[in-house]
Amino acid sequence: MQYSSQDDGCMNADREGFLINRRRTSSHVIIIWRRHARNIFGILITSLLSIQQHQSRTTAEYTPVVALHEDTTCVTMATKGGLLGFAGPAAPKPARPPRRRFLRRWRRSIGGWAVIATLLLLSRWSPADVLTPTTSAATKREFYGGLQKCHDGYDHSPHEAAVSARRQNPRWNPVSGQKAAIIIQNATLFDGELTLRDRVDVVFDAGVIRSVLPTALHSPFPVNAQVIDVQGAFVTPGLVDMHSHHLLLSFPQLPATKDVNESPLLGPLTSFVRGVDGFNPDDPAIRIIASGGVTSSLIPPGSANVIGGEAYLVKNLPRPGPDSEPVIEELLLDHGIPDAQRQRYLKMACGENPRRFYGHTRLGLAWLLREELNKARELHEQQSEWCSAAFRIEKTRFGQSQQIATFVQQHGKRPEEFKLDTLVALLRGELNLNVHCYTPDDLERMLAVLHEFDIHPRAFHHALSAWQVPEFLKHLEENITIATFADNGLYKAEAYESNLRGPKILDDHGLRVALKSDHTGEGNYAKYLLDQAATAHSFGLSEAKALQAVTSIPARSIQQDHRIGYTRPGYDADLVIWDDHPLQVGATPIEVFIDGRAVLKPNGLPEIPNQGYPRHAPAVRPSVIGDEGEHICNQVRDKSRAQILFTGIQQVLLPATGYSTPNHEETSILFENGQITCLDSKSACLAHASHETLTQITLQNGYITPGLVAFGNKLGIEDIASEPSTGDGKDVKGATDPLNERKSVSFAKYGVHLHGRAFSRAQVGGVTKAVTPPLSAGIVQGVSVGVRTHEHASILDGGLWKDEVALHFTVGQGARNDDTPTVSSGIERLRQVLEQGEKESAGVYARAANGSLPVVVHAFHQDDIAQLVRIKQDFRAVNLVLYGGHGAPLVARHLAEESIPVILTGNRGAPDHWEKKDIPVGPPLTDSAAKTLLDAGVQLGLAIVGDSGVHALAQHARAAGKQAGLTEREAIALVSTNIEEILGLQKGTEREHYVGDFVVWEGNPLAGEGSVVVSVLEGGEVADCWPDRVGAVL
Repeated sequence: MQYSSQDDGCMNADREGFLINRRRTSSHVIIIWRRHARNIFGILITSLLSIQQHQSRTTAEYTPVVALHEDTTCVTMATKGGLLGFAGPAAPKPARPPRRRFLRRWRRSIGGWAVIATLLLLSRWSPADVLTPTTSAATKREFYGGLQKCHDGYDHSPHEAAVSARRQNPRWNPVSGQKAAIIIQNATLFDGELTLRDRVDVVFDAGVIRSVLPTALHSPFPVNAQVIDVQGAFVTPGLVDMHSHHLLLSFPQLPATKDVNESPLLGPLTSFVRGVDGFNPDDPAIRIIASGGVTSSLIPPGSANVIGGEAYLVKNLPRPGPDSEPVIEELLLDHGIPDAQRQRYLKMACGENPRRFYGHTRLGLAWLLREELNKARELHEQQSEWCSAAFRIEKTRFGQSQQIATFVQQHGKRPEEFKLDTLVALLRGELNLNVHCYTPDDLERMLAVLHEFDIHPRAFHHALSAWQVPEFLKHLEENITIATFADNGLYKAEAYESNLRGPKILDDHGLRVALKSDHTGEGNYAKYLLDQAATAHSFGLSEAKALQAVTSIPARSIQQDHRIGYTRPGYDADLVIWDDHPLQVGATPIEVFIDGRAVLKPNGLPEIPNQGYPRHAPAVRPSVIGDEGEHICNQVRDKSRAQILFTGIQQVLLPATGYSTPNHEETSILFENGQITCLDSKSACLAHASHETLTQITLQNGYITPGLVAFGNKLGIEDIASEPSTGDGKDVKGATDPLNERKSVSFAKYGVHLHGRAFSRAQVGGVTKAVTPPLSAGIVQGVSVGVRTHEHASILDGGLWKDEVALHFTVGQGARNDDTPTVSSGIERLRQVLEQGEKESAGVYARAANGSLPVVVHAFHQDDIAQLVRIKQDFRAVNLVLYGGHGAPLVARHLAEESIPVILTGNRGAPDHWEKKDIPVGPPLTDSAAKTLLDAGVQLGLAIVGDSGVHALAQHARAAGKQAGLTEREAIALVSTNIEEILGLQKGTEREHYVGDFVVWEGNPLAGEGSVVVSVLEGGEVADCWPDRVGAVL
């Protein structure tokens, strides 16, 4: 900046400049300058350049200036850069002729007066008066409102850059939050990646983990800290379930609170709906699920729609806020974080579900999705153009108001369509996309559609056939996670190709595998999410990967691995103390911490029991390569080799056999024609054997159990529940005249088809027999049949081991139909059937009444069960068996007094329906149903609902036995000989030697470590041999 010092005015401007004499105008110019500085730039530039162009007679470059001095001011405009400047005194000019000097002065005065006139007008008018078009307040609001949305879209950054031990948990509050520091001392820690070799102390305060240090360092603890010495017990991060539907399907489920799917009124494309708008923050499932160690859950809408809507991530801490009130916002993991910084999630689906709900084909659904995404892309492009132009105006230094007015007049406000906001955000990369798809073809086409719009999903959910195309998926989506089940399958066509080894296969190919619940109720209960990891490990997934599958891998997939999924400094204090190695069958939390707050015992320290069970991970069940298995099985099935000797037996879990097991030498077992002829030392059994026809099989960790019995499943009567053509069929209305036996009673023996995927799983699980009732609605279900499960079973060759096992009834809400529209009328009709049977001498009802044919009644509610107790009191001869029995623990004493046995499906029952709302939910919150019944003296057997889990009967027995304090022999009897005794089918215990079905295992089947080596039927036939072979689809 330059200053002039002439006394008589600014005389340094040449003919391209202009002069303002300060003596006449400086005061007014300064006032105008101060008031209208911003707009003077634009107007003054235009005026001065116009004058300059009119007066200029030379092309020489120059820099006009504004000269400021005590006496004079010169305002000029640069021809380069368009900036106002200030200059000092000009050099003297040579004298010129008077006439030319007069003309130049005249021109200067005209130009000067023009500028002065302009400035005077500006002093009278507001900036809005001189802008064309006018920049109104509404115009500015439109522009800046749209501009802010542009910034929100580009600046969306929900993730923390780094984790610090000094960070604050945004969910913590001083009223209800963790008060004092807590130290979990002497822990065996799986930290989210691996199990640490040395024991550690975990310190957490205000809901954040502050340190994880070796116990051996004896580090000083914070003052007033609470110390929990866990004596080496396992500690893990809180489990992360990346697919659950609680809060949308509250316990107990009622039509009034079922908000999981928005269908069909808004159609299959509902990106605009939000799961959070249907949450029930007081869902009893929250605490129950947390008691299983699940601390965080992603809750998406259901899969009825191609685009289901936005999902939300919650912490399973009931009423966590300072007022302990049921507030949805306080459940959200991102509570305390500004909305713009929260991670968003979107749910999509393909395949059967949207097809079934809307009647479209896959072709039509793909088109609808493409059409909707194309609309969003067009809107996104329009918004991007608008925002780019708006950003340029935002950066403008001069004339911004005029440009805003012109821009809004030409372009309008930012393009918007409220319905498409979520999809536009998806195209901008703001949403974490999770897609429900099962089969390779659906996975491929969904990726093709999404890639057309440059969209990349974070996870495929369910994906039960993804194991068939791991390389294809890996090459198309390198960051994809497969969020799947370990064993849930077979329930519909697209789930029929599930594979128990699926998680291992996917992991072997380098894909990340997360295991999730898909919680909707008892069938896929989020409380037992850890069972998924244990099953996947049993079938080959490594210990570390199995635990990662329910902690760090889902946390990474949902982009929260900076807060959850790990036990490391700076992470949320979500931790679980276990009573066993987490992958051991029946492992149960001792305490669960969420944001540093204890869930199970919020007002006291947990009691750490003496660890009676192993703290090591269970072994992976062994498999054999095809040739090796064939060699063994050929020998076993060789009719000329009537004797088979198994050595290396560690445990014999058969009922009384008449033999004693040696404790000083390796146990061996010799059987001939299916009967055990020696259970003794190897040398003793060899003495009984004929070496010419002997087949010897050496085991490393041999177990022998009775053949297991699956009760109440659909084995043989239906392959796929959602496909009627794959089964016998079902009378959906039920019998209209139950008292007419000929018309009302169905016999399963006439409708069974042997073989199928469920039979394969039964063989792997050591199940040699199944009891299958007919498919029927109403109170009378019909007469069940006993079927063989082995691969060579035939209806004409012993495949039906008992034609008529029991007469089945159902009491409760599920039995209501036209004939018995109420529960009470159903119980009345059961009584009438038995009364009629007492009057008859032959027929099914007569046999039921006299006790020769067991009467199995399926019931849940404790009062309905109490009615069955009264029936037993009135019909003493009836061999009454309770099946299901979720409410049985509430009337256990009465069941024992009336000698009513229970085949229990509710040992891991959920209060998911009104009939079951009062049932005990099991450890660690209550005693298990099995323990309560056994303690009361009730004869007990165990069953499971659904065929996909039939392979795990032994593990269910182990879990029940652990909770009830049973021995391994007593536990395995729950799913084998106890069932036979309850139904009056037991043969072996009345003879000197056990002659029932038995199974030889390599490994402990109760711990999920055992593979079937051979199963032998009671007649001596070798049924199955090494069904779990490498490469088999299980």
